[in-house]
Amino acid sequence: MKMAKDPYWLKSGIYTVLSRMANLIFGFGSFLLLVRIIDKKHFGIWALFLTATSIIEVARNGLVQNAQIKYASAADEIEYPKILNASLTLNILVTISSVILMCGVAHVLGVVWKSPEIEVMFYLYTFTTVVLIAFSQFNFIQQAKFDFKGIFYSNAVRQGIFFAAILYYFLTRKAPSLIDLVVYQTIAAVTGAITGWFFVKKYFRITFSFEWEWVKKLFHYGKYVFGTSISSMIYQSIDQMILGGMLTTAEVGAFNAASRTTNFIDVPVSAVSSIVFPQSAKRVAEQGKEALVYLYERSVGLLIALILPMVIVCVFMAKWVILVIAGAKYFDAIPVMQVIMISSLLQPYARQFGVVMDSAGMPKVNFYLLLIVTIFNVIAIYFGIKYFGVVGAALGSGIAMTIFVTIALRILKKEFGVKFHHTFIYCWKFYVDGLRMVLHKIGVK
Repeated sequence: MKMAKDPYWLKSGIYTVLSRMANLIFGFGSFLLLVRIIDKKHFGIWALFLTATSIIEVARNGLVQNAQIKYASAADEIEYPKILNASLTLNILVTISSVILMCGVAHVLGVVWKSPEIEVMFYLYTFTTVVLIAFSQFNFIQQAKFDFKGIFYSNAVRQGIFFAAILYYFLTRKAPSLIDLVVYQTIAAVTGAITGWFFVKKYFRITFSFEWEWVKKLFHYGKYVFGTSISSMIYQSIDQMILGGMLTTAEVGAFNAASRTTNFIDVPVSAVSSIVFPQSAKRVAEQGKEALVYLYERSVGLLIALILPMVIVCVFMAKWVILVIAGAKYFDAIPVMQVIMISSLLQPYARQFGVVMDSAGMPKVNFYLLLIVTIFNVIAIYFGIKYFGVVGAALGSGIAMTIFVTIALRILKKEFGVKFHHTFIYCWKFYVDGLRMVLHKIGVK
């Protein structure tokens, strides 16, 4: 199997990386501007709001996305519209549940985080999450068809419009209210969904009959992925939530500024995961579980090779990195960023473990492991903050991630024969092959 010669990997890889890069440029660009035009307190509130709403959207993706991709990618013309109907039904149901939950906890979170503004922000966001039913459904359909072009454009439009709004305030030297930001999110989501429709309509097939059997089938497949996604998101964001309750929103703002450096890590990790899952699900069906060993070891090795230089820069040039991304008022976040970046070297192992478990039809294993480690993570973060302050949140998360990866690698070795040291071989091979290619280009033999 030669990935470089496979047109699927090339074409899908280009659009997926472009999509992640657009998210990075517009998302990170919005952060760079916003952190300079609003104060630490309000930036901390915005960070907590994004953390909570991200959990809601991850829940939608976890329950619907992977199940739809798994079944729709191999479905015939008769079953295909039934699957789309069932996935749309699930999407609507999870959105309704999310809206009810959001409205129910809005006041409580406002009290816990000492932020009355956030209650109104949650109420307004219900409009955005309804619009995202169409936006997300269009993306899922295209991913099941291995067509990433429309995903790139719809996401770029959505992110670009929100970035343009922030840029306007930055250039006019005004500070937007947090309510304004939520409204711009809704406008961006509507425009992104409209853009997505033009690319997905050729794949859009739906039956008007209620396909209860398929709804149950998708739900039972997706329930563990759903649980895993929720646990994973809570695992990744619980540090900021606990910080908001134990300390202040200003300190949440500092922690969030430090953690933004992981955006550079998330681009290759998420891109590779998005490409590997549809292909691995297909190859498992054709070649068996043995195909997953190569995919896991090589994809992790590639990711380590890609993110290692960024980690080195952020650790040893931390002051300059913080100065560039957030400004001098966030220098107190330097040690937090260093701890977070070192821990990020474990991200490829954890993320690709989830991909392997889902592809092999074992999402339950990933769910229970992540649930256990999430509970430990909460405890570690609580005591970390209690004894070490803001940096303790990063230390607690790092310890929990180390435990998760250690257990995950033992499971992979037992079930599939994955060898930990092979990831370093592929990492080294990436550098060697890259050097050879450069030398060849400049005429050195």
